[in-house]
Amino acid sequence: MKKISLLLIGLMLILSGYSQSNKKIDWDSDLDYIAKMLPEKHFNLFTVKSNDEYLNGIENIRNNKSKLSDFEIAISLQQLIAGFGDSHTKVKWGQLIDQKQLLPLHLYWFNDGIYILHTTNENKDILGHQLLSINNIEIKKIVNSLSTLITVDNRALIKSSIPKLLPSVQLLKYFGVVKNNKIELKLMNSKGETKLWNIKPDKMNRQNRISFKPDSLALCFKNERIFFIDYYQKEDGIYYVQYNKCSSSERERMYGRKDADEKPSINEFTTNVLKVLNTKPIKKFVFDMRFNTGGSSNQGTKLIEKISAIQKQKPEMKLYVVLGRHTFSAAIINAMDFKRLTDAVYLGEETSGKPNHFGELWDLKLPNSGITVLYSTKYFKETDEEMNSLKPDVQLEPSFDDFRKGIDPVYDWIREQ
Repeated sequence: MKKISLLLIGLMLILSGYSQSNKKIDWDSDLDYIAKMLPEKHFNLFTVKSNDEYLNGIENIRNNKSKLSDFEIAISLQQLIAGFGDSHTKVKWGQLIDQKQLLPLHLYWFNDGIYILHTTNENKDILGHQLLSINNIEIKKIVNSLSTLITVDNRALIKSSIPKLLPSVQLLKYFGVVKNNKIELKLMNSKGETKLWNIKPDKMNRQNRISFKPDSLALCFKNERIFFIDYYQKEDGIYYVQYNKCSSSERERMYGRKDADEKPSINEFTTNVLKVLNTKPIKKFVFDMRFNTGGSSNQGTKLIEKISAIQKQKPEMKLYVVLGRHTFSAAIINAMDFKRLTDAVYLGEETSGKPNHFGELWDLKLPNSGITVLYSTKYFKETDEEMNSLKPDVQLEPSFDDFRKGIDPVYDWIREQ
């Protein structure tokens, strides 16, 4: 009897889990909720489009919801919100991604095209190839479709976002690129030779991922995921600081993060940077923020103010700030700090973030789908000039051949000055 009871309880739990996972979402309620709450919560949602356009967009989704999957409804919402001019405000539709419908591709957009840098062993022969088309649809056309999911402030935002979106078979189906299970890539190698390659969705992880091996790795790519790091290049008279994240153990601790002590200390880093600046013979000081997507600008501002004070005492020391397509949000504020306080030369690529931008994010959760929507609660005005991005004084973007040879055009340009 006891065994039968345990079996019945187990069966009930399985059925309960099944029914919950297949529960139909009440999208009408969620659409009503976001139609009302997002304009109320956002600092100013209607700077480029009107409330009527927003409500009409919501109704259009409502009228078509019977033809759409939950994923497609979330994507439609993101397309709607992306058109309202705030690249911080967005639908976090990632929870609806089917991990079994991702292509095993890690891509990077160089100045001469989109290239494959990581894949699985089954596809190792396509590493280092440029992606030209998918199912006979040119990449340019696919990029145009995927760009409707982004608030397109500038070209840099497209170049930073599209490589992450391209491997999603769900998105490729949504935009009509994939219509059945066949996914054929047209690729080109370094010799200009093209070939077709059939690829299937597959989970890519640390265990099965293989990488394109460049001849050497440029300094900027060696530690792009570390919060911040510095190098003193005595032979070139260059002091190079790579500031990849506007965060630190101090900031993480302030927000109560459990792993705060595992993060690097901005106070210790600042002390070290100032010591090097004050004691070493330095001709050129480089502050690289090309991989910095943001966080909290305060710690960077304090560091930059101290750097500025030292530069005033050492006017012979040239100052260079490196920008890139990933420079966004709080990193933009820090880039503008240099413009406000120093005579730095800006190098690299234009930023994906705008100097004047919305930010200070909060979130609201749609009550039925559970999808989170991020929204801005503040507007940051850094300049009287309206700019879609912060552009460098000298535009320098690596080609795939540069990457393969371990060349950083930015560092080489600075060294040659």
